Amino acid sequence: MKRLTPFVLFALAGPALASAPAMSDAQRYVRFRAADAAGDLGGASVEMQALLAGEGGSVTLAQRAYRQGMVAGDHALALNAAHILDKQGQLPPDGPLLFAVDAIRDKDWVAARASVDRLNSGKLFAFLAPLLRAWITLGEGSGDPLLALEDARSSGLSAAYYSSTRALILLASGQTDAAIALIKSQPQFGARIRILAAAELARAKRQPEAIALLAGNDGPSGEARAMLARDGRIDVRMNGAAAGVSELLTQVAVDLSRQRLAPVAILIARMATFADPGNSTAWIATANLLALTKRPAAAALALDHVASGDPFAQSAESLRLSLLLDGGDKDAALAVVARDVRSAGDDAAVWERAGDTYLALDHSDDAAKAYQKAVALTDPAAKDSLWPRYLQLGTALENTDDWAGAKAALEKAVALAPDQPVALNHLGYSLLSRREDLPRAVQLIDQASRLRPDDTAITDSLGWARFVNGDTAGALPLLEHAAAADPGEPTINEHLGDIYWATGRRIEARYAWRAALVGADDKDKSRLDTKIADGWTQATASP
Repeated sequence: MKRLTPFVLFALAGPALASAPAMSDAQRYVRFRAADAAGDLGGASVEMQALLAGEGGSVTLAQRAYRQGMVAGDHALALNAAHILDKQGQLPPDGPLLFAVDAIRDKDWVAARASVDRLNSGKLFAFLAPLLRAWITLGEGSGDPLLALEDARSSGLSAAYYSSTRALILLASGQTDAAIALIKSQPQFGARIRILAAAELARAKRQPEAIALLAGNDGPSGEARAMLARDGRIDVRMNGAAAGVSELLTQVAVDLSRQRLAPVAILIARMATFADPGNSTAWIATANLLALTKRPAAAALALDHVASGDPFAQSAESLRLSLLLDGGDKDAALAVVARDVRSAGDDAAVWERAGDTYLALDHSDDAAKAYQKAVALTDPAAKDSLWPRYLQLGTALENTDDWAGAKAALEKAVALAPDQPVALNHLGYSLLSRREDLPRAVQLIDQASRLRPDDTAITDSLGWARFVNGDTAGALPLLEHAAAADPGEPTINEHLGDIYWATGRRIEARYAWRAALVGADDKDKSRLDTKIADGWTQATASP
């Protein structure tokens, strides 16, 4: 490598002596497109901000800048572009919602009400108006927010968010007991609202009630319980109108995502983060949506906003690892797991997440060790957390060909959770695939199917169990139903092909095996290739 002379270094520092040529708008636009194509949302926003400053009156550019700012989470860019579009009469339907969120965050209640009134003039977001007015009423202290909320009770789509909004308003206004009563009556409420309520109970030194409210096997509830046991508190709070609006918009974004409306859902999720940058669930929803729309780098940046001490921190880290795995960056995923394991200590959830990642990377020995650690660190009374860890331990041990250890772990999972279909099906199918204790295998799978009749994996297991036990006529419609519901699943297609062969439908059997071959694991491809070429034999029968 050549060493640069002082003269060359001086020349490279030229901008200190003379201004660089101004970049043209065309050059900036090219840079914007390049950054956008590369998934660099931050870089794209910088270029768009500069373009907007130079061509502030361009409606087309402002429209592009608005969308760029919203998707990238660049609040200043989105707001600037929205004002330009508003002056031109070209504000998009979600623009008034952005103005309302901004005004609520700034406690400008007059502007907030005016922006909410504008939502009523459109159809897309008008359902949010009565819900937002209730939060504005709470924020400005001008009346009863619960009375204002009544307009949402029977107002079409607004009604879907009435109960959760009422519970959050009760929490925000200090009516904790009323909020708890409502939350207990609404089992559909998610972990977030229960954690917020439990945090208020903990502040009132009502820890036993807080722990009771956090019953459940979801990760965040478990983390919140651990925080209560360790610190006597949970550091989250429903502390005002902006926080309430953020919770509302997060719920809406998640619901829109379920309806496969990710582009709109991202806008709403970003507004949730604008309203309350401390809302971890808003950031996780945003990251999920960015990942769904193939923006993994931006998704990872969104997860950086979830604080390490938040009950949803483990969920954020699990998503971060999923992003690495989905992107094929196995080395980075392993590095993250190695870092986590070094500092995991007695945190069972971290060991469980390590096991999940090792399992996804086919490091089954490491996965088994991590799950064993997680099981050992789990309170035996915490059955909701313990049985899934035993189930995963059984899976990892099966992959290492330790069937005795795997069977013991799976039996433990079923003993702890005798009404959990996934545990029943897993043990039943594992016995079935080894042709071990077939009557019990069938009984377990049949019980799982009764509990969850619409689950295609369980339907497949039940059909295959009947076939293995000689009931081909009873097996075939089950396997055909499962294949129709999940046509790309290789195990289902292989099972169906074997049954077709047994009933003399040789052409259909080969079609089913070819369908199975498309998504089959490498270890199964040789068996399928042989069956397709030479037909079924006992040696090539599906496990």
